[in-house]
Amino acid sequence: MPEEFISYFSPDLVDEVIEVCLKALQNKPGDPSLHQDLAQAYFKKSMYAEARKAFSDAADLLPRNADLHLAVGRCSDLLGQYAEAERSFLMALDLQPEWPDTHYWMGKVQMELGHLEKAESFLLASIKLNDRFKDAFYSLAILYEKQERFQEAISVLKKIIAMPGLPDSSRNPFPYDLEPLFDDPILLNEAIRQLEASVKSFPSFADLHFKLGVAYRRKGDKVKALAELRHALRLNPAFHKARYCFWHWEDDQGNL
Repeated sequence: MPEEFISYFSPDLVDEVIEVCLKALQNKPGDPSLHQDLAQAYFKKSMYAEARKAFSDAADLLPRNADLHLAVGRCSDLLGQYAEAERSFLMALDLQPEWPDTHYWMGKVQMELGHLEKAESFLLASIKLNDRFKDAFYSLAILYEKQERFQEAISVLKKIIAMPGLPDSSRNPFPYDLEPLFDDPILLNEAIRQLEASVKSFPSFADLHFKLGVAYRRKGDKVKALAELRHALRLNPAFHKARYCFWHWEDDQGNL
């Protein structure tokens, strides 16, 4: 999960996501996706204690999901509860030792705990797995500065400056699922309005076109839905869910 994810959706709409998820969980308390959507909405509102509880509930249902353990750890980290964050990051690292993120977050929390040698080891492992991981490089530079290894810190910062920027398609404008909103016509129209504005600003992000296509699909606008799904597939030919929605319009229109 990024430090701050970009959202083009109003705070009121995030509140609606929370309300809808809480109501849905009364009937489906064992649905991990609802707990995760609720957690990400809380996270968007900087309600980190509530987000951690919801992410933890999802992780209890999906204990092998490293992303969820990372999310629990992130919330603990933001709450200043570093020992708890360390435990969550360790679980994620055990599950996914090949992920740069698991090493990065372990390194970051080790630095916050004052274990600088351990932190350096984890950060270097993260960079070995992803040699363009800017956050890991930046944390490493801060660590070197703490150790008064100023020349090494400067060298790392120069590497960051030399790195190319990430394309728009790598961003995640709205990482939780909009589907719970689509049963309410007013919220569906609001989602469509804001998604339409978003794709104008970020036309190369396939997932935005996919979400807009699914929203049009729920509204019954086949022409616009298929156009957006086709656009998503042009941007990302491996977007299998978009391909399924495109070719199965009549099969399960009410279930997406």
